[in-house]
Amino acid sequence: MRVSVRAYTAFAVGAGVLVLVAVLGFGGGAGQPEIAGLPTAGPLTDWGLPLARFAHDLCAVACVGTLLAAAVLAPATSPESARCLRAARGWALGWAFATLLSYVLTLSSFIPMPVAGLLAAPDMLAFGTELPQTRALLLVLAVTFVSAAATVLPKVPRWVPLAVAAFGLLPPAYVGHAASAGDHDLAISALMTHLLAVSLWAGGLGAVLIYFRRSADLPVVLPRFSTIALGCFAGVAWSGLVSGWVRLNVPADLWQSRYGLLLLAKAAALVVLAWFGWNHRRRTVEGVAERGVRRTFVRLAAAEVGVMVAAMGLAVGLSRTPPPPGDGGGHDHLVLEYVLAPYSPGRLITEVRLDPLVVLLLALLAAGYLIGVRRVPAWPRGRVLAWLAGLGLAALALLGGIGGYGRAMPLAQALQHVLLTVAAPLLLCAAAPVTLAAQATTSASQNGGLSSRAFGRRVTHPAVLMVAYPTLFLLLYGTRWLPWRLAGYAPHLATAFLFFGLGLLVSWVVLDVDPLYRPFPWAARVRLLAVVVGTHLAVGTYLLAGPLIAGEWYALAAPPGVPDLLADQRAAGAAYLIVSLLVLAPVGLRLALQRQTARARQAQSRHVAR
Repeated sequence: MRVSVRAYTAFAVGAGVLVLVAVLGFGGGAGQPEIAGLPTAGPLTDWGLPLARFAHDLCAVACVGTLLAAAVLAPATSPESARCLRAARGWALGWAFATLLSYVLTLSSFIPMPVAGLLAAPDMLAFGTELPQTRALLLVLAVTFVSAAATVLPKVPRWVPLAVAAFGLLPPAYVGHAASAGDHDLAISALMTHLLAVSLWAGGLGAVLIYFRRSADLPVVLPRFSTIALGCFAGVAWSGLVSGWVRLNVPADLWQSRYGLLLLAKAAALVVLAWFGWNHRRRTVEGVAERGVRRTFVRLAAAEVGVMVAAMGLAVGLSRTPPPPGDGGGHDHLVLEYVLAPYSPGRLITEVRLDPLVVLLLALLAAGYLIGVRRVPAWPRGRVLAWLAGLGLAALALLGGIGGYGRAMPLAQALQHVLLTVAAPLLLCAAAPVTLAAQATTSASQNGGLSSRAFGRRVTHPAVLMVAYPTLFLLLYGTRWLPWRLAGYAPHLATAFLFFGLGLLVSWVVLDVDPLYRPFPWAARVRLLAVVVGTHLAVGTYLLAGPLIAGEWYALAAPPGVPDLLADQRAAGAAYLIVSLLVLAPVGLRLALQRQTARARQAQSRHVAR
């Protein structure tokens, strides 16, 4: 007996709702008795809010997954790619409706006021713009419409709506359950990693099952998804481990608290999903072109999606369950929201803060490069060392003491900036990752529009970079950007990634190791290098001679043992001057040798012509 996709979807969603209701009852997330004399939002909000959040998460996962299928999994000529885009548009609109419903119910819960009374008072609805939780939902609402519109607009690369939708997963994490946890930054990073990995994994599998189970492209799509799913599984497991470590005080809380028991239930669900993944890799991924194997894939994938939906219901219920009281429920440092050890120069190297999102990204970059090296046996070892060294410097800047003290000290912030903008990008680009990817992949490998040639021609033009590089530094140190960056985890990480990306583009053009979208003359690369050197000299001089930058913040955030803040800023200026010049000097020497070699070849050519 064949079950339709719609019927199975309804069954899976119904199972997820039942799991959610059971978890809410067990964990105390809903249905608590009212206290006489205190206002209450009523049972509609009490039970409706987690159900609306479940619908919100379900639509978000489906939207991200179908966009992943359209942009990355499906071959460019596949008709199912257009079907996935249309489906993603519908899921985005459903996501918007669930977000709007969550906004009303969240506001009803916070005030507290029954939904009927809230809707009868429009001025109370506007109060949601004052609350972080509801402001985050308004941002998500805007993101859903932008993502839906991006699927319709012509000439928009298919990765654009995927990136927009993935960003829409993050705002609730920044103000939600993780915001009150100890080690605030680690808790938020773990939750962001968890949401991204689950959405790509569960949503992608659902899209493959619904839109490609009968497609001739399934033998191409399934191996691609299997690779992504393995990385997502690692991300879910790693972020879940960090989340549990942050929220629980002692290991015994796992079996002595209801929150811990629900965590164990999530871990059990992950083990079941690992079993499904192992069976896919053993039985279906390689031979899915055969009819019998395809039926096996459909049965396994359908059961796996059911477990995923049930796990989503469990996760929503867990988010409504209070963690065990104790040290895991708050933080001691009211400014940084995490505790720093007393400063000493050695701690810039020895201290470690394992940000889950950064660890996963760096691990995936290392693994992807090494997999490519295995497929290209003659790949130079020097390039492998350059890649690993670049990732190591990025890890030092983001995960080591430099990253930990980077929000609390001018010197650490300057070192982090120089490493991420200059040193690590130069090493990574010297490793020629684009060339490796071209040699390690085949014509059947997915490009999926992730590299838009027209976009790349613009952003890698030296003239664009020569303007963008000093402009971003001017904005960082000449406006309120730096204090804003230091004051919060999300702006701090976003700024680091922005300057890291800028450094990669500049290094790509200046080194000219990997093929560019267009060839650039030697003089253009020299001028770009001169702009980079001049920018760092100007920033270093300004920090040495200028007034204290972000002094109010540093006065609050500085850990014990930090020298005079003005002296520390002088050290930061010296770091900009000395470290930047030491790193960029070999690049200038390389360009000079290239010029000398080119002139020698020209002279030899003229001599032969005579």
